[in-house]
Amino acid sequence: MTTAFPLLRLPYLVLMPVLEQMKFLDRIALSLLSKRARMYVKLLKMKNEYVNLKLNVDYILSIMDVIHCKSINRFVVSEISEHDCIPIVAKLPKIDEVVVEYDWSFNVLTDKALFQKEKRLLKVLRTVLSVSSAVTISYRFQNHNHLREILKGKFDAVILKWPDNWITLNDLWITNAKVLEIHTVKLDVRDLNRYFKLWMKNICNDRLEYLEVRIYDKTSVDLLLDGLNAVLVPIETQREFRVLGNVKRFVPGRFGTDRIAFEFDITRADGRQATIRIGTWGTVCFYVWPESTNPVPNQSSLISTFYNSCFHHFERLFLRFLLACESFFFFFSTNFNWNRDYDVHPICFYFLAVLLACWFLNSLF
Repeated sequence: MTTAFPLLRLPYLVLMPVLEQMKFLDRIALSLLSKRARMYVKLLKMKNEYVNLKLNVDYILSIMDVIHCKSINRFVVSEISEHDCIPIVAKLPKIDEVVVEYDWSFNVLTDKALFQKEKRLLKVLRTVLSVSSAVTISYRFQNHNHLREILKGKFDAVILKWPDNWITLNDLWITNAKVLEIHTVKLDVRDLNRYFKLWMKNICNDRLEYLEVRIYDKTSVDLLLDGLNAVLVPIETQREFRVLGNVKRFVPGRFGTDRIAFEFDITRADGRQATIRIGTWGTVCFYVWPESTNPVPNQSSLISTFYNSCFHHFERLFLRFLLACESFFFFFSTNFNWNRDYDVHPICFYFLAVLLACWFLNSLF
């Protein structure tokens, strides 16, 4: 039988070098034993660019405090505990991506129990999604309204991976994400066509930069592009599309056999352009061009440019008009013995008419 070594009773100057020699994960494990152990480990000021830990939510805050973690790259929800974890989850810092990947259908649960568990899941998501910029769903929601609540959020990216999540036109219409990826077979091509028509009328998600739909079946091009006035672009045309600041390339399907078969450009009512890429096995990618590449300026910019140009010409002509009037009256009074009682109104009206005519011609040219 071995006797436990009183490690934390060592003097500070002796204890700290011992802790420094421990492995990174051993230090984290030591910090979970007591508040005193956590205090000493925290004094080491451990820093690591990337830490991959799978643990209970009760230990998250303690470990993040020890390693001085300011943000979470990926927060995975794999199980929902029975007790209330909202007070702990609410203290989490910025989260880059939230992932829901657990499948409760393998557990023998009644519909009522499954519904209650889903409600607890939604409470957790409401808390963490408020500090997150992206969410990946690999779970089939029993209540479709719960999924729609997530789709309404203003995220940078929303990715749906569960094949049984049926997506309708209303689901697409209410989305606010900049990037939306749907890896599902249950999406009607007609609904996708109607969504593109809504985008062309500028009455749907104006934040959208990229939409990807993987149907895993051959898509009817005529049905997808019906009424879009799409312009065919040669496949060999080399173009790069940026999504969230990064170059987005065409990603083949899950079997790696999907390639670009067609590429089309469509134009919205306000001149904004987008490109539709269709793969050989049903992958549809929709890229929205940045406003800076919009070849047709909007109406407000035209009015502003015309107004500034006219104002500049009017100011210049008005100064010339004042100088001309001053010169004319000076010349008239000195050479023709001008009488002050003489009516000068016709002369003023004449100069004003000439001024307006010159201003109008200058504004046109």
